[in-house]
Amino acid sequence: MATQEAAHEWGAAVDVNVPSLSRIYDRLLGGGHNFASDRAVAAAITGLAPGYDVFVRESRGFVRRAVLHMLTAGIEQFLDLGAGLGGVRHMHELAQAERPRARVVYVDRDPVAVASLELIIHADDSSTGVIKADLRHVDEVLDHAVTTRLVDLARPVGVVAGSVLHCLSNAEEVAATLAGYHDRLAPGSLLAASHADGIVLGLETAAAVEDYLARAGITLVHRSRREFADLLGPWQPHPDGVAPIGLWRPDGLTLPMRECLWGNAVLAGRRPEPAERA
Repeated sequence: MATQEAAHEWGAAVDVNVPSLSRIYDRLLGGGHNFASDRAVAAAITGLAPGYDVFVRESRGFVRRAVLHMLTAGIEQFLDLGAGLGGVRHMHELAQAERPRARVVYVDRDPVAVASLELIIHADDSSTGVIKADLRHVDEVLDHAVTTRLVDLARPVGVVAGSVLHCLSNAEEVAATLAGYHDRLAPGSLLAASHADGIVLGLETAAAVEDYLARAGITLVHRSRREFADLLGPWQPHPDGVAPIGLWRPDGLTLPMRECLWGNAVLAGRRPEPAERA
C-alpha cells in the first residue's frame, strides 16, 4: 500500500493523514494508490453500508459501458471529469483499444490522482493528457493547453462524470457546471454521469455515510433519481433516461445485486442546433 515515500516518488505534495474520496474508492476497488487514512475510512464506510465496494465497482462498470457506447456513436475524444484513480483499466486504454485515434483528457484536483495518471501515460503518448483542475471551472478546463492540444471543441466530445457530482454539495452549482459544458461543446456531444442515491441504500444509512465522511473532511451528497435528473439541465437524456446503475444497459441478463441500485446513471446528449430558416 502507498506510503508518504510513495507520494514523494509520484511527485505529489499531499498530507497522507488527510483522506481523499478518490483514494477511498481506489481502496474499495482493490487498488494500491491509497494511504492508511483512506483505508480507515473505506473500512468504516463498508461497516456502515456492507457492500459499498460492490456499488463502487458497479459505478466503474457503468463508465466502461458508457464509453463503449460513445465510441459506437462515433465519438473519439473524451473529457474524464473527476477522473480519480481509474480502477483496473483506465479510460484511454479502453477507448484506444477500440479506436486507436481516440483522445482522452483526465481532469482531477487530487494531487495523487493527477500524479498517478501522469505516471501511467507513456512519454510518447500524444493522445492522452492530465489536467489538475476543479471540474467546476469550465473555462479553465476547456481552455487549458492540454485540452486545446488534444480536443477539438468544434467536434462532439464525450464527457464522463462518474461518481463525482455527488461530491458537490450545491445542486445549483452542479447544474450550472453541467450547463456550462453543454453550452461550450459541439452539438452531438454526450454526457455520461452517475450519482449516489440514498433511497435504496436507506435514508438512515445514507445519512450515516454522509456524516462519517463529513467528519473526515469529505463531501458526499446522496440525491434521488429525480434530484439527479434535475441537475442535467439542457442535456437531453437518451430514451432509457436516468436508471439505476446496475440496470443501465447491463452486459448480461443476470439481475443486478441490490448494491448495484445504490446509484443512478444517465447518458445524455447535446442536440444539434435547429436549422436557421431561410
